[in-house]
Amino acid sequence: MSAGPIRRHLRSMVRSRIYLLMLVVAFLAIVQPARAQVTAYAAGQGAVSSIDVSVEVRASVRSRCGFATGGAPAGSVDQADFDQSGFTRDFAIQLNCTGASRIAVSSTNGGMTTAAATGTGYATKAPYQVDLKMVADNGTSSTATCQAATLSSGGSCTFAGTAGSSTGLRLGGASTRANGSYLRVSAPAYNGAAPLVAGRYTDTLTVTVSVAP
Repeated sequence: MSAGPIRRHLRSMVRSRIYLLMLVVAFLAIVQPARAQVTAYAAGQGAVSSIDVSVEVRASVRSRCGFATGGAPAGSVDQADFDQSGFTRDFAIQLNCTGASRIAVSSTNGGMTTAAATGTGYATKAPYQVDLKMVADNGTSSTATCQAATLSSGGSCTFAGTAGSSTGLRLGGASTRANGSYLRVSAPAYNGAAPLVAGRYTDTLTVTVSVAP
């Protein structure tokens, strides 16, 4: 084969490859998605002066619950001759709970007891009762009454024990202000079958609060 036909053959192959390359480039240009572009212009520079876009922001706040500063019930009862006169006293409660809560009470002795020596026919433990009233910011409230005897270890009263997700008197709404919540301890004049021995009678109540589902 002479040089002329060889050169013509090579030019034909080059043209074919260039043509195929152009087809591939054209195909890629077709399948690439078009990307819309919007330009914002300053006033007087064009028809569009602003572009609106949406940005979604999400966050959450977990419930918190506890006693407000100075809001835990605290204090004591010191009543002389309570066996004859009885007693009653309220202790204010203020919560700082952003949702539903539970409050529970436990008694150390299950009643007021004395360490004084006793003789036959005398009693060393005096009963009393505990009332709870909890009020939410929206005005709803929960109330319950328990005998101190049912607040000792293993007690079965409504708010006996340590507050938890299912233990204690439940208040369904948030409570973050002084709404009139209180714990009340009271007892009528003693009327047990055996008289109380002379002495100092004491008991200790422990009050706990928890977030409620």
